[in-house]
Amino acid sequence: MTSREHPKAFVSYIHDSPQHCDAVREFSTFLRSEQGIDVILDQWASDQRQDWQAWATKNILESDFVIVVASEGYQRVGDGYGPNDRNLGGQAEAATLRNLLQGDRQDWTRKLLPVILPGHSVHEIPQFLSAHTNDHYPVTSFTPEGADSLLRHITRQPRHPLPPLGPLPVLPPLSGAGAAVATPAPERNRTALLEEFPVVWRADLLRRGRQSQSPLVEVHLVPAERVARFGVLQLERVSEGLVALGRSRRLFTQTQSVSAISSDESARAVSEDWRSGESGLAVLRGGQRTCWFGLPAANIGWILDREHLAAQIADRLHTLLEIDLPLPGRFAPAIALEPVSLTRIAKIAEISATSAPLPMNVPEHIRVEAEEAFPTSDLRHSIRGVAEELVARLAATFRR
Repeated sequence: MTSREHPKAFVSYIHDSPQHCDAVREFSTFLRSEQGIDVILDQWASDQRQDWQAWATKNILESDFVIVVASEGYQRVGDGYGPNDRNLGGQAEAATLRNLLQGDRQDWTRKLLPVILPGHSVHEIPQFLSAHTNDHYPVTSFTPEGADSLLRHITRQPRHPLPPLGPLPVLPPLSGAGAAVATPAPERNRTALLEEFPVVWRADLLRRGRQSQSPLVEVHLVPAERVARFGVLQLERVSEGLVALGRSRRLFTQTQSVSAISSDESARAVSEDWRSGESGLAVLRGGQRTCWFGLPAANIGWILDREHLAAQIADRLHTLLEIDLPLPGRFAPAIALEPVSLTRIAKIAEISATSAPLPMNVPEHIRVEAEEAFPTSDLRHSIRGVAEELVARLAATFRR
């Protein structure tokens, strides 16, 4: 950003209809008059004869950001399959933006901001802006709350500022001399559930008839008390953050395609990328937090390595506790494996072995219900012990 007090943003859009032009002008007025952003809009520069291509190019290059307003027309023009004799100005702007992005992808990825106004969807963003792998900015209303993610990016005010670096930890070895003994789950504050708090399993959450081709481990934290349901607006706000959280905690890779989805019942970040493996992160209106991920593949089938899986689950429990929504006083953990076929309990070091037989007559899935509750504060400090107990229950059911 330049040293100007107010960031400058050029608005690029297609004149799909008079109603769309009105909505863009109202949105631009909100940004300029109420949020202090120096918005450049063609509708405010039409009082004199213009060379519009030169005007647009000059303002694009001089602006701190270019807001690209998603619409069906912009998708056609941006992806190059619209009619050649329509939206000539929009075609020129989109060509300029594609050229600038190709010339300096790092700088222009930061500057180009795909925005989705009410009534539009992520599918109306042109492909060259990579909406599914880079950030985009839904605007649910012309208010600071409705445009929160966009305003924070333009004004450089992150939701969660980077904390200062602390000292490096001293970690004892896991085996041999000086090995640490795993911290057990807090026995004193660990209580059996006196009433049922049912788990919403992944298959019910996604409501799919198709089963995953490879076994997926599901980890769930179910509120073990009656709590107020989250609002739908809260779920909308948190859905985009789930993608970033999942990437930062390595549930998703940096290049993996991830979809952010919110509904009246849940917010989800889901990847069905078969090359990287299916994975997901979700929070339900009732407060349940859920994630799922795959097992390591062997030459034939998949490996359930208890020690390796316990370390993964401990990390996933940390991830679930970091979701940016209020926490209940107590959580009851649950775990599942689905499907189970072609899975063997073994060490990852044996991953290339082909002699170990696959178990026979295994169930279609294994689900370990939420049976015990832990105070959230205790859960944070004993996550490895809780993870090992979940894996032990999963393995015991598997062998049975």
